[in-house]
Parts: sequence; C-alpha cells; structure tokens
Amino acid sequence: MGLFMPLALPKFRSARPLLALSAFALLLGGAALSRFASADDTANYPAASLSAPTDPAALIARGKYLTAAADCMPCHTGPNHAPFTGGLVMATPFGGLASPNITADPTTGIGKWSDDDFYNAVHYGTAPGHSYLVFPKFLYPAMPYTSYTKLSRADVMAIKAYLFSLPPVAVAPTPNSLFFPFNQRPVLLGWRIMFFRSGPLHMDPSWNEDMKNGAYLTEALGHCGECHTPRNLLSAMILSKAYAGSPIDAYFAPNISSDKQYGVGGWAQSDLVAYLHDDGNMVKGSPYAAMGEVVDNSTSQIPASDDVDIANYLQNATAPQPVPPTPNVSKAADSVALGATVYAANCAGCHGKTGGGMAPIIPNLAGNDSVTASAPTNVIGAVLSGLDAWKPHGPPMPAFSTSLSDAQIAAVSNYVRTNLGNTATANATAKDVLALRAIAVVPPLGNFASDKFGCPHVSPAGGATTIADPGSSLLDSYADATPATMPNRTRTLIANIRSGNSTISGADLTNDLIAAYCPVIANQPGLSDAAKHAALLNFLAGAQPLIAAKSN
Repeated sequence: MGLFMPLALPKFRSARPLLALSAFALLLGGAALSRFASADDTANYPAASLSAPTDPAALIARGKYLTAAADCMPCHTGPNHAPFTGGLVMATPFGGLASPNITADPTTGIGKWSDDDFYNAVHYGTAPGHSYLVFPKFLYPAMPYTSYTKLSRADVMAIKAYLFSLPPVAVAPTPNSLFFPFNQRPVLLGWRIMFFRSGPLHMDPSWNEDMKNGAYLTEALGHCGECHTPRNLLSAMILSKAYAGSPIDAYFAPNISSDKQYGVGGWAQSDLVAYLHDDGNMVKGSPYAAMGEVVDNSTSQIPASDDVDIANYLQNATAPQPVPPTPNVSKAADSVALGATVYAANCAGCHGKTGGGMAPIIPNLAGNDSVTASAPTNVIGAVLSGLDAWKPHGPPMPAFSTSLSDAQIAAVSNYVRTNLGNTATANATAKDVLALRAIAVVPPLGNFASDKFGCPHVSPAGGATTIADPGSSLLDSYADATPATMPNRTRTLIANIRSGNSTISGADLTNDLIAAYCPVIANQPGLSDAAKHAALLNFLAGAQPLIAAKSN
C-alpha cells in the first residue's frame, strides 16, 4: 500500500491562467467524480469485512491481519528505514517514486489524517488538501488504490486503527525523481478519467463464503492483478487480460489465470497453496524476487485457509487467459546446444542434470512454471542477478552477469525452457539479456553500459572467454575513486593482486586492471564510445610502468 505525499506548489505570475484552469478543473473534475465515484455497494461481501469490531483490541488485530494481507509494509519500508516509514524508491517508466511514511507521526506521517482522509486515500486515491489550489491531491497509482478501492470501509478503518496503534516515527521524506510533466499531480486527472473506477468488487451472489473471501483477498487486499495483469503505455491495467502475466522489474509475473495450460488452472490446489503459504515445493518450484517478498511478508502470514480460498478463486473463478510463449528464435537449435554446455558447466551442480533440484534446499527447474512462462524473463533475471537462498540453510544462487555473455545467458535460458521435461519455446535473445542488464540488480561490471561497451567478463577461475577474478572484491577498487586518488588506487590494487598471486604475468595483471577500470569509464555519462576507449587507453598507458615494476 502506498500513500504518496504531494509536491510543492509552483507560483503563478498571473491570476488569470489560474482562474481559467480552476474553472476547467472544477468542471472536468466534477464530471469525473459524479460519473465514476459510485456509491459503496458491498452486497455479497465476505461477512467479516462488513462490520468493524467494536472492541479496540479486536479492531487493531483485524487491522494487523488486513495490513499483512494487503502487503503494506514492504513498499513502505525503504533501506535503513523502520517499518512503515517509507523511503522505498520504486522505478517506474516515468521516474523514481518514493513511498511515504504511513506511521501516525503528525509531521512526516499521517498522524493528522481523519478517518475520511484515510478512507479517501485508500478508496479514491486522493490525499488531504489540494494541488494548484483546485485539484485534489491525486495519489500516483503505484499505490494500488485501483484495487484497494474494492475494500469495505470497515476494513479500511481497521487498517487505520492498526497503523495508528504503532509508534509514530518522524523521518524526512525521500524525494521523488519523476520526469516532467509526470511530476505534476494534476496530470493524473486525465489518467483517472480514462482508467480509474472507484467502487466495490461485484461478487457473484451464488458464491459461498469461501469463494467470496478468495475473491476479496485476490482482487482487493492482495491486489494480485497489479503485478500479474499486463499494462498499457500509460501503465494502466488491461483488464481484459487480467492475470495473463506481465513484466515486473527484471522478472515476469506469470499467468495466474484459470487457464489449465498456461495459467494455474491445471495445478494441483495443494501445490498452489504450498507456493503461497509454505514458500513453494519441489513440484512447482519456489517464489523469489518480488513474489518471494509477497510470500514472506503476506501470504505466509495469513491463515492457510485464506490461501486455499485464493487458490480456489484463481483456479475456478478467473477468466482463462490462453497466452502461449512467443515462437522460437532463429537458429534456436544452435542456441539450445550452446545452452546445454553452459548449463552443464554452471547449473547442473546444484539443479541436477535433469533439473530436479536438490531437496529441500535447491528448487527444481523441471516442471517449474516460472521457468516456462510466456516470456523468458524469469530465467534471464535469475541468471543475471542471482537469488537469495530458498531455505535458511541452503545456498544462494550466484549471479552470472559478469561471467556469462548475453548470448550464453540467452542460450541457457532457452535450454532450460525446452529441456528437462519443460515444453516452452526457445524465445530468449541476446538483445533481451542486454535490455535486462539495464534494470536488473547487477554489479557495475555486469550492467548494461559495461556490457554494451565491451568490458571483459570475469569468472572465479578464468577461462577462454573470461578473466580470472583475483578475489577479495579487488575489482571494485575504483568504485569511488577520484582523479586525485586514482594513482594510489592503482598501486594498491597491483600490490594486492600480486600478494595473492606472486607469479601473475604482466598480461594477466593488465587484464585485471582493465576489468577493474572498464566499468568505471563505461558508466560515465555523456562520453562517446570513442572517448571512453581513449580514456581506457590513457589509463593503461599510465599503469604500464607500475605493472612493469617489480613488487617490493
């Protein structure tokens, strides 16, 4: 959940443009509200959502449960921030958007918000006050009010009661970095008119209480469609393709519609419940990345019976979305053959020759729907960035962004998607890998700029296509260097490399220096490739006397 703070108001030189804009805004905004702000009709909602507990402790307990089901904390807890104090910057197509403090601090949080203020934020996507004096303070739809609008008022008030029961924390807001004109909130009026409809979730009157609960958890609280539904160019959900799967960061939220071939309709319900509540299994694999956080902080924290209801709703009540993978790339057989070699050298030791994994610590690739999703993004993203350990005592998956080329990563993706018993298509390309390097969490040597510039690949032992990593993070030696500190950094780096390998050749030492310095120059903004090459050659010329000198 995200309640986004307004930006400062610019000053107008004349009142006339403001008056004209005000009249237009009032007419258009009034029309929009009268047309789309429908009355709350929660008929057929789950019984528990229709009335708030009268006992304060019970109300807070209900709110705590709802807050977990809505997965509010992760989005409102940035690096080095206390829970719910905001500071998480979300990368959007329109720039960076920081989540705000939603503790009850009266200055930097929502401590002064009334019940109506909070309800309007969650239900209508508007914060207290106005923008440009006349516009409501529209919230950016990264806060999923497009789904939360389906919550009952009783449940919204329970969430507020829980948040206000927590200690208020004062913390300076993290600034947004949205591009113009998207940093002007009134722009959202047009988006809202086109894409936002406030109002309830319309339940099928024939549903039993469990199905209603599953629908409510999926559509409103869990806001599953916000990640699993494709979006248009203006980042609005394409509701006709609900749950058909969609890119998210460097991964792909797969099809979770009731389709039996491409969605979750063909899963055993026990496998889907295990995925949501128990962190997956050795049949369908494990949640990871953003979905791993959802499971850790939300679906594993609610009763297992709720996850059964979610599974039942997804598998039986959502519209099937038969979205097959895109066709094979050209020369797919060659790519798959290369992928088999890459898999044997880098993956089989943990995931097994047949992709069965290593129970109970390393998940399976065989039969894993995340691997065989319509897009190859999940495999590429995992190979680029690595993954956290699945189980507490298991190993993390290492990242290969610095050791494998784009062609190799595409090839191993194609191999695991079309072998090991999997029947997707070999549709990953080197261009797909390069594009994901721009948004994946990878070290500088493995990012888009370094890869495009041609920086060398590095592996622990080196090889025909890679440089041997000297270890101890020595290749990061130039990460924060300045022109004044560069010579000393180079002397220190050479000495440290030689201390670990006293017989290293001048050529290998030169390669290590290139691997260390190349990402620094590759990621310099505003330089042409020619200028970057010239800077790299100049660096090597300056380093040669140090390389030639004998170690003291």
